[in-house]
Amino acid sequence: MDSRVADASPRRPVSLVAVLGVALLLFAVGTGAWVVWQLTADGRAPAAFRERPALPQCAPITVPQGRPVPAALQDCLLGAGAQHEGVEVQVTSLTTEGDPIRTYYRVLPGGGVEVFTDATADSFGSGEWSHDRCPDVAALESGEGCQPG
Repeated sequence: MDSRVADASPRRPVSLVAVLGVALLLFAVGTGAWVVWQLTADGRAPAAFRERPALPQCAPITVPQGRPVPAALQDCLLGAGAQHEGVEVQVTSLTTEGDPIRTYYRVLPGGGVEVFTDATADSFGSGEWSHDRCPDVAALESGEGCQPG
């Protein structure tokens, strides 16, 4: 028998407190990285979005994966106040992988519609913002007359 093996001291088991401490540290680092990522994604928003004038807000809409946009979107965009005061609504839809894409529809008081799409959280898509302008709400579905902002 090798004398080096006999002289080796027995290994002490890893304490539960040490394992939990490492797990908590990894969780904190991951959470911090997520917060930083979210803040920088907002920082990448185009100036036209960051500096847009405030409009009355409709309740945010979340569209479950594979489902059509609910009637609440049209109700908001075509409501009585939308044509006079303008209105904005945020619609969040999920990609096949579950990544959120946020689209901000804005009916402007003087006419026309702006659409900002935030795809920065889409890991398999463009990862960018887009900005389009449409002549009216009807053009949103057909895309006719809509142009990049």
